[in-house]
Amino acid sequence: MHLLSLESVSKSYPENPVLDEVSLGIAARERIAVIGRNGSGKSTLLRIVAGDEQPDAGQVVRSNSLQISALDQDPRFAAATTVADIVGDDRSSIALADRLGLAEPEATVAALSGGQRKRLAIAVALAADCNLLILDEPTNHLDVDMIDWLEDHLLSRSSALLLVTHDRYLLDRVATRVVEVHDRRLYPHQGSYEDYLAARLAREEHEAATEHRRRQRQRVELEWLRRSPKARTSKARYRVKQAQELLAAGRPAVAAEVDFDLPARRMGSKVVNLHNAGKRFGERWVLRNVTHRLARDARIGIVGPNGAGKTTLLRMIAGELEPDEGKVSVGSTIVAGWYGQDPRLVPENTRVLSAVREVAEQTRVADGITISAPQLLERFLFPREQQKALVGDLSGGERRRLELMLVLMEAPNLLLLDEPTNDLDLDTLEALEEYLDGWAGALVVASHDRYFLDRVCSDILSIEPDGTVLHHPRGWAAYRAHREAAEPDSPPPERATSRRRSPRKGLTYIAQYEFDQLGERIASLEERRDALTAEIDGVGADYEAAARLGKDLEGVLAELDGAETRWLELSEQAEPV
Repeated sequence: MHLLSLESVSKSYPENPVLDEVSLGIAARERIAVIGRNGSGKSTLLRIVAGDEQPDAGQVVRSNSLQISALDQDPRFAAATTVADIVGDDRSSIALADRLGLAEPEATVAALSGGQRKRLAIAVALAADCNLLILDEPTNHLDVDMIDWLEDHLLSRSSALLLVTHDRYLLDRVATRVVEVHDRRLYPHQGSYEDYLAARLAREEHEAATEHRRRQRQRVELEWLRRSPKARTSKARYRVKQAQELLAAGRPAVAAEVDFDLPARRMGSKVVNLHNAGKRFGERWVLRNVTHRLARDARIGIVGPNGAGKTTLLRMIAGELEPDEGKVSVGSTIVAGWYGQDPRLVPENTRVLSAVREVAEQTRVADGITISAPQLLERFLFPREQQKALVGDLSGGERRRLELMLVLMEAPNLLLLDEPTNDLDLDTLEALEEYLDGWAGALVVASHDRYFLDRVCSDILSIEPDGTVLHHPRGWAAYRAHREAAEPDSPPPERATSRRRSPRKGLTYIAQYEFDQLGERIASLEERRDALTAEIDGVGADYEAAARLGKDLEGVLAELDGAETRWLELSEQAEPV
């Protein structure tokens, strides 16, 4: 039974049409994920379904039994009201608020952080009696444990769900249908997010094949026209007309992709060293005895509950916050780029192009060429007409993409990302992840996005309740294994407070550190080697996949050989005392 149907709905804003005669049905108990580029119309679609916005054309048909509870992307409450006023005395509402970290019922909205206000709105939305729940980016400002809990909660509900989120693990686990908003149209895909990716790949391959055939026909028709046939029979005239129409036809629209392509500046051997560093606010120690040395190619993820000190640790690494104990030293060549939760201070009445020109009129990109500010904006999916728009008129995701571009323009060699995935669309996240794979600098990221951490980070630092920091050298998988005790025989994670090794005669501090890191790197490469070998064994007659995996394995074996050779060289220099 359909709870709600959109029939030929259209919606436009000044000079920006977002939906064009789209139709969508939402059935009882169905869980629909809405995805698409920033500014494509996802939030507009949700507001139309919720009844908070009216379409310009078409109609929304609602069943008599429909009851909607909606979470807006930017929820607002009266500043003087308290948490207790908003939550009320319903036991389930109080329990949800407590589960989401809102333990002070008398706190006013004005005293809450942005994240706490978002969690308050989530508690209200989840507690409402409804048969259609609408959530717009619910995972923003939730920590990993809360997101795990939210997944289970959504799966246990009997209500239908309409969801916008950038969290790919949540998408894949919760969604029973994915609807892509693209070029003012809706493209529904039955199944999970993984099923959607497979269907989208097939669709794009079909479009590419169709375009290839069209271009081949163009070549044939062009060659025929150039022969200038003398016999102008009706058949020949028809052929001329057909060829002219084919040649006049434009190439089908292809979705542009964001092109980061911005380099990091050179750096020396020293990045950032933390030695027994600690930070307190009032009487509460947030961080204690943190010791860690950032490598030049570091890919570090920082995790912990909300309020654990992730942003504090990032600011100490950046040199923006002095420790209250211990020492943090930053290399003289380090230029940090900060991309945080708080928007960059760009006045909303500034034109997009002017905001970029204030940083630089021209920018050198990774391939060595220099491009203008308008050209760089186009690479970040801001077409010429949008460059004249005010920053305040951008969508939340477009604003975040602009902020990220402004940070990367300054060519930092140390990137510090504080919840970078908030409000970025999935295509931009994929492009960012691929960019970071080859980016020649050190990266430290505090994030709740499990997929991003798993995809990008080779090491995880988890902030514990007592303020100490645990080091998980094999990344997200090792961290989760530790949390879930899935591998009870695996070695415990290292405390970042004391990475004790047997001292080695003849090795400098740097050589000792390299020796320790090589051991971890060799173990990681051996795991990758074994995984690739297993994949190759399983591809059967898929020779293209076997060739691709074989090439990857060749690279891993070469890297492993080099790491083992260097480890042996250092081992021969000294024996343990």
